Amino acid sequence: MDKQIGIKKAMIYACIVSGFISLPVSGAYANENEETESYSFDQLVVTANRVPTKLSEVAANVTVITKEQIEKGNYHNVGEVLQHIPGVQIGSNGTPGSISAAFINGSEQVVVMIDGRRMNLPNGIGGFGMATSNLTGLIGIENIERIEIVKGGRSALYGADAVGGVINIITKKGEKNQTTVKIAGGNWNGENYTLINEGKEGNLSWFFTADKRQMGDYSDGNNKSYRYTGIDQEAYTLRLDQKINKGNLSFTYENFDHQNEAKLINKYENTNQHNWDFTYTENLSTKTDYQIKFYQNANHRVGLGDNTWERYDHDVRTKGFNYQLNSKIDEQNMLTAGIDWRKDEIESSDYKSKDSTVKAIYLQDRWNITNKFSILPGLRYDNSDTYGNKTTPQLGANYKQSDRTTYYASWGKVFQTPRFDDLYWPSSVDPADSYYPGSPETHYDGNPALKPETGWSAEIGVNHKFDNTLEGNFSAFTRRLNDAIAWKNVSTNPAIEYWTPSNVDKQKADGFELQLTKQLTPKLKTSIGYNYLHVRNKTQYDSDFVRDKNIADETWNIGMSYSSKKINADIRGTAAMGRTNSEFIEKSYWLWDANLNYKLDKSNTAFLTVNNILDKYYDTAAGKPCGGRNYMIGLKTIF
Repeated sequence: MDKQIGIKKAMIYACIVSGFISLPVSGAYANENEETESYSFDQLVVTANRVPTKLSEVAANVTVITKEQIEKGNYHNVGEVLQHIPGVQIGSNGTPGSISAAFINGSEQVVVMIDGRRMNLPNGIGGFGMATSNLTGLIGIENIERIEIVKGGRSALYGADAVGGVINIITKKGEKNQTTVKIAGGNWNGENYTLINEGKEGNLSWFFTADKRQMGDYSDGNNKSYRYTGIDQEAYTLRLDQKINKGNLSFTYENFDHQNEAKLINKYENTNQHNWDFTYTENLSTKTDYQIKFYQNANHRVGLGDNTWERYDHDVRTKGFNYQLNSKIDEQNMLTAGIDWRKDEIESSDYKSKDSTVKAIYLQDRWNITNKFSILPGLRYDNSDTYGNKTTPQLGANYKQSDRTTYYASWGKVFQTPRFDDLYWPSSVDPADSYYPGSPETHYDGNPALKPETGWSAEIGVNHKFDNTLEGNFSAFTRRLNDAIAWKNVSTNPAIEYWTPSNVDKQKADGFELQLTKQLTPKLKTSIGYNYLHVRNKTQYDSDFVRDKNIADETWNIGMSYSSKKINADIRGTAAMGRTNSEFIEKSYWLWDANLNYKLDKSNTAFLTVNNILDKYYDTAAGKPCGGRNYMIGLKTIF
């Protein structure tokens, strides 16, 4: 029955799309627009295949967010950038600056990278199920060149965690000698100061950013203010690039520090991270190149609160190495082979010193069988001293019917490893809360016998350019997981809860996505996206699969932008519908954001950003209200 409902929905929305795209476009306007709009399917992406490939030639559902979109949006963190992207849902704890996680195709098991450097934490982020990457504290927004989002399993290239998809943040290189200063202020006593300096001298280029953000207590859509929720954040990034003969040596560094005002009442969470990597790339010939990367991520998170799970001190370090060789063997085959090595270490107040080492090799061949049809077989072998060995194959196919239409399909195995929190959380007890009579005593206990989650994921899709003003794509996916890890209360005593993780769950997930982008005039552009998700889980306590009550089964994304020499403006709307958890403030909601950039002269631009325009009272994590209407107004000056 569920499958029939999904098929019916797909047919209904396909009819809607067919009606929309059949609207006539005048020839005069189409010619005019050819000079201002490029075919986005021809842009190069690197994440889907780990090598630069035209978007129209990858066997995956890929979304690219450009630096222009990011700059015009005046965002504060990566979570804000992604929250209006079709197929991506962002969960946050409501408070500005609190943790946030991406859900792709209904899964929080997502690999997040910066320039191909893995950013996932081995112990998790302290919320949102198996999520291991906090989008709020990843990187300074100002040095992002673009963000590539690959939707669908990619364990054959990236190993564990790539169940829902992959997010790769590519940073900027210095291109011209200039300095930029941004100053902004808003409600909730918000202040934001940003300094950017970039330049190029001979074979050396640099890009430096410094950002400071402060905000006081926030209010939700019901105008309720939450005390001691103010934040103080600082972020610094640096990228250096040095050309060396046929190669390029790159060094990047990031530092992020987050503190909140709850220190005043000894109940807070503070985070500090500092990361670096060295990457050397070289073209050995016109057909062969290689890359070597060394990196380290350091994340120190401290929490203080009333409950056991609120009190912690986690000092995490990840050291890694990657070597990758790309070689065009002949006109039909492009071979990619690589070695990954990673060591995760943690000093934790909860479970002392723990570490895990992963060694992996991977191989992929892009085989052009004809000039229109290609297949992409891939295989990865992971060896871990914690969970043993895993082999993950993948097969993709791409058919380019014409310069306007491409079809793709892929299938691959996926897996997700247990987090340190799942394996090693010590036996601990929170006493019953005296303020809530009848509340239970709560016990927590990790499970070192956990196995990795395993399964497979498959996707199909089509990208099509209808004319010079209209582009669209359709994709569908299915995913099956076994041995899914979940924390469950296994106590039968109502006065005592005993929470422990185990491999008890199975998961079925299916869905489809539609996107259309229309250039209405040379200055006005609109887009619409629809995503249908059906995620079901089955535990040892269920006789059949039960729908995931926290995942919206329908989401809409609508946007309109205006761009001229002096004005850039856009409005974005996102709807989440059909959540069934009774603890949500509302099971469905619409969220609207807008921004305006006005170029005063060659060097100065004034901007205004308004989030949650309608002052909606809503939450993305059950029972944790997000901010009500808030704004920032500021000035950007280039020297």
